[in-house]
Amino acid sequence: MERTIRILIVDDHPMTVKGYELLLTSLTMPYSLVIEGATSCDTVLEKMEVAKDRFFDIVFLDIGMPPSSDGSVFSGEDLGLRIRKRYPQTKLVVHTALNDQTRINAIFRSLVPEGFVIKSDLDANMLKDLIAIISNGQTYYSERTNKLIAEGDFGKAAMDSSNQKILHLLSKGFLMKDLPKYIPLSLATIERRKKNLKQLFGIPKGSTSELLELAKEKGFI
Repeated sequence: MERTIRILIVDDHPMTVKGYELLLTSLTMPYSLVIEGATSCDTVLEKMEVAKDRFFDIVFLDIGMPPSSDGSVFSGEDLGLRIRKRYPQTKLVVHTALNDQTRINAIFRSLVPEGFVIKSDLDANMLKDLIAIISNGQTYYSERTNKLIAEGDFGKAAMDSSNQKILHLLSKGFLMKDLPKYIPLSLATIERRKKNLKQLFGIPKGSTSELLELAKEKGFI
């Protein structure tokens, strides 16, 4: 019986999703592909509820996804963590336009994806190889991401989900004193994390606006 691989393409740009779908359907593969797309975190969360215990075999995940409408998911990375926790058998492929080494390393440490590619590098041959290799239980990292995936500048103080949520909420105008309502950490811990973030970004005495500007520049928010 022919093997069937279910693929979900997550990207907030409908044309990108359509492009992947067309590219995938044009490939000659030794198995059948069932392809679906999602252009919002809300759509993915809905699919997770419907799927119950059985999700997609491969999820192409864009990191720069806008937050979910209920605020429970802050980014594509946050969405990936949720998928990883609920469906450990699902293979994650990060596809991103980011090429900042610090950001790439942080994503890699956070999600440990089975695949990692830069969008501008992806073509039919790479896509075909990627699916074949990942479906065989191996990992696929494009040549450019292999160069970027190294010991990052942040070391063990990596940009985890909590740090990202702190930056996201601050960027939306939330006050520091209100953050414990949305993040399960004490105000003192959040303040310490914010101080560490400034040090990690090289601005230990910088303002909140400077911190957010650098975080945005590097693709963290």
